[in-house]
Amino acid sequence: MTPPSRHLVLSPEEDSALRSLELSAGIHVKVRLRASIVRLNASGMTVPRLAQHFHRNQQSVHNDLDRYETRGIAGLMDGRPPGHPRRVTPEMETYLHERLAEPRVWNSTLLAEALVERFGVRVSRDAMRVRLLALGYSWKRGRYTPGKEPDPDVLHEHQASLATLKKGHWTAN
Repeated sequence: MTPPSRHLVLSPEEDSALRSLELSAGIHVKVRLRASIVRLNASGMTVPRLAQHFHRNQQSVHNDLDRYETRGIAGLMDGRPPGHPRRVTPEMETYLHERLAEPRVWNSTLLAEALVERFGVRVSRDAMRVRLLALGYSWKRGRYTPGKEPDPDVLHEHQASLATLKKGHWTAN
């Protein structure tokens, strides 16, 4: 005995919302695929035909239809993947912003060490780099700059050596 064919019934508003979701370039491909499956099923395409057309398992098509029936358009979206909670809390991010506002050159290793000292939380150098990028910071090479103006007497004393070095000759004074 074959199971009865399954067809969803969509209102014009639901169909329009699914169509705009299906055509949106910024939406993940899987979500757009699920929207297409729901719309085609509502237009009369059977589950076996949908599975064949999209090169998917029939159970996957049923799962997509179930997701739409129970949760609507939100059911077509993927949830957040499971994983460990973030180690860097908003309080730590505020601390990082304060440290980076200082007139000092920081790198991801030094910031990770600062978090260990202040909060006792170990964060790898690479994880810190990723977190800094997410906070809007980008890496630029540090430059050596003199902390104060050089002494004019010392500068005058070495002016001749600097002139010969610029010419490409090495002479020691």
